[in-house]
Amino acid sequence: MSRIFSPVLQLEDVTVDYIGNATGHPALDRISLVVEQGTWVAVAGDNGSGKSTLAKAAAGLSPLTDGKVITADGIRVHMVMQHPEIQILGETVYEEIWLSLPEDSPAAVTEREAQMKRYLRESGLQHVPLHTPVRLLSGGQKQLLNIACCLAAGADVLLFDESLSMLDPSSRSLVLEAASRLHAKGTTILWISHRMEELVYADRILLLEEGRLAYDGTPVDFFYGNAVTGQLSPCESFGLEPPLTVQTVKELHKYGVDWPERPLTPDQLAKAVNLLCR
Repeated sequence: MSRIFSPVLQLEDVTVDYIGNATGHPALDRISLVVEQGTWVAVAGDNGSGKSTLAKAAAGLSPLTDGKVITADGIRVHMVMQHPEIQILGETVYEEIWLSLPEDSPAAVTEREAQMKRYLRESGLQHVPLHTPVRLLSGGQKQLLNIACCLAAGADVLLFDESLSMLDPSSRSLVLEAASRLHAKGTTILWISHRMEELVYADRILLLEEGRLAYDGTPVDFFYGNAVTGQLSPCESFGLEPPLTVQTVKELHKYGVDWPERPLTPDQLAKAVNLLCR
């Protein structure tokens, strides 16, 4: 049976034009798109393209000049921001999650703590005690805590706005793994990033250019384009550098390697190489 998706977030002709904007174009210019339940949508673009404004508009944190943002009934959108500490208020992990819990959360301490531990486990912080001071956490752990707080608040859509840009490579991997696990369980992911290697995990890529939607399609098509015509991929045509995996595949293709598929991640590349070697 084919999977049926339903819209959870919709932007209709959304325009955001800041007062004193010196770019010569609105931050967002008549953007229309639909995000479906359980999908992973990545938003890419250069600095100033409108990525963060799109994130804030989708989360209801930015006033609109025109258009409207529609969330489906009962859907909650929560954001993990760029700076790990900017949305943390509590002194301890316990306090931080407690501040995010809805009013109807369990009153009994033991039941409430069990619920908190579940959110920590789902975000990848299962080995961090509840009463750990937040100041002792690494940047990556703080972002995982922010994810746990979004889950505690009942998030149906997790919006990551350049959430890995302040982290080291190992911490970036931890947050990506957490997002992947949650996506596999049905959480809708809206991922804002300028890093091409982060986009390969998405089901769909949106590319913004000067506030407008310049591309909307699959990661494979975005990075590889049409192999038959030999034209530049959309990624290359917009002056962006594909991930190393894609560069490797394309370079070996020049030497006559006929790939059985178009891998995007290192794991997919390894599997494709194994198929070639059989």
